[in-house]
Amino acid sequence: MPVPDPLVIGTRGSELALWQANFVRSRLEAHGHRVEIETILTRGDQVQDVPISEIGDESVFTKELDRALLAGDVHVAVHSLKDLPSHLPEGITLAAIGEREDPGDAFVPHPSVGAGLRDLPEGATLATASLRRRAQIKSWRPDLTVVPVRGNVDTRLEKLDDSSWHGMVLAMAGLLRMGLSARIREAFPVDIMVPAVGQGALGIACASDEPDIAEALHDMLHHDATGTAVMAERAFMQTVGGGCQVPTGAFARFNGEGAIEMDGCIADLDGTDSFREHRVCDPEDAESEARDLAQTLLDVGGREVLDEILGERGPRTSFHP
Repeated sequence: MPVPDPLVIGTRGSELALWQANFVRSRLEAHGHRVEIETILTRGDQVQDVPISEIGDESVFTKELDRALLAGDVHVAVHSLKDLPSHLPEGITLAAIGEREDPGDAFVPHPSVGAGLRDLPEGATLATASLRRRAQIKSWRPDLTVVPVRGNVDTRLEKLDDSSWHGMVLAMAGLLRMGLSARIREAFPVDIMVPAVGQGALGIACASDEPDIAEALHDMLHHDATGTAVMAERAFMQTVGGGCQVPTGAFARFNGEGAIEMDGCIADLDGTDSFREHRVCDPEDAESEARDLAQTLLDVGGREVLDEILGERGPRTSFHP
């Protein structure tokens, strides 16, 4: 079957999501395709009064887009790859992984705060929507107060400016893509905060029964180095389980010698127990090494940490189209 004309991209309606969808649109149009964009409201966008981790669904930002793909209402879904669940639902294919922007986490201070990360006063308050960030902040500096915040990037920045918080933690990639680099004071070093799986990369999905679309998307959009790194991180996440509902991080990247370097982390929410490990391996071994890294962290105490957190939050929900 030929690629549809026009190709319809499904996306969330946030400013960042639309930037990502329009970036993919421009790449597809450069290859001669007509493209339309359709915005789709997800449960994660609807439910703004509780932390994502308490909604109890790994697919909180993707399920409605998956349904649109399966129904044929859209042909392509563009995601922040870190929003994709550990295992894609039946009938959905991750056709391409776009080149990664900076995968790190950014310290964004309140406009009145002149301090850097290491100069924050004792008891300073940082806001974040992420259990992963909270756990690693508390492991690094137990004295800091971490408060939850929800909303899109622009909404969170407005909340920061109107607050008494000292600062906020956001993904570097989103701020850079939205032209908000001036709000970044500094990046968290990896030895303090291991990024989320897939952070900074784009996930481009389609229905599994559309092989021509999948092949075209891969040929036009896939970035090999990013794909190798991110698939290793996803292998880590699949072994650990839980997605954004648990405080884990994994970050793989090529070093200057052609090998893959990888960091993994599991931490409890108050930072008391934090398990980390660093690995170096050949690219062809990255996914198996990532699974072994995850299993090692689980065996040394990470499993007990995650079982306690998931026990308190109840079972994870699965995808039902």
